[in-house]
Amino acid sequence: MTRVKGTLAFDTCQDVGMSTTDLSAETRSRILSAAWARVRDQGVAAVTVKDVASDAGVSRQLVYFHYRNRAGLLTAMARNHDRTSGFADRLGAAWERPPAEAFEAVVREWLGYLPELLPVARALEAAAITGDAGGEAWRDRMDSLRAVFREAVERLGNTGLLRPDWTVDEAAEWTWSQVHPGTYAHLVAECGWPAARFADRAVETLVSGLMAAEATPRGR
Repeated sequence: MTRVKGTLAFDTCQDVGMSTTDLSAETRSRILSAAWARVRDQGVAAVTVKDVASDAGVSRQLVYFHYRNRAGLLTAMARNHDRTSGFADRLGAAWERPPAEAFEAVVREWLGYLPELLPVARALEAAAITGDAGGEAWRDRMDSLRAVFREAVERLGNTGLLRPDWTVDEAAEWTWSQVHPGTYAHLVAECGWPAARFADRAVETLVSGLMAAEATPRGR
């Protein structure tokens, strides 16, 4: 697979705080899956190192040794799900397309992943607001997402497909804001939009607003 800078935030990142003595893949999976299930079902406040260790059938000392603290554990949990869900691989495949098609594909891959991710994303966002350790995981993943969108927009700019009234930074930030988990939650969870309708509207708005007319995918 061709590597593009923006995708590296998702498909080659390492666990934050992990020691040089690696866990076995099976033990690592148990720990991070246990943390994910707790955040998804009960929120960030329910995630203590002690409880995650108990759920995973390992010692609390082992979790601390490999992830240092709750912040490291939660960040590793979120990064791990990006990989194990297949999102990172699907994102990488989107980069194989020409820039205009790749931009739409990247946005659609993210929006296809978001329903699965939403309960955990909202819990981590709330942690960022309240100053909980889960806020570090939120910022880590949102920074990675912005980097991916910036790379996609930069490819448009480098090939003359970005409208001249947009800078790359502004277009990347606008893209991120339109598909932010909070925006999705408001329109889909609160206002009752079908997820597919939200995805179509978001893509249509971004493509028509950012790209020159002759560059839009599938002759739009």
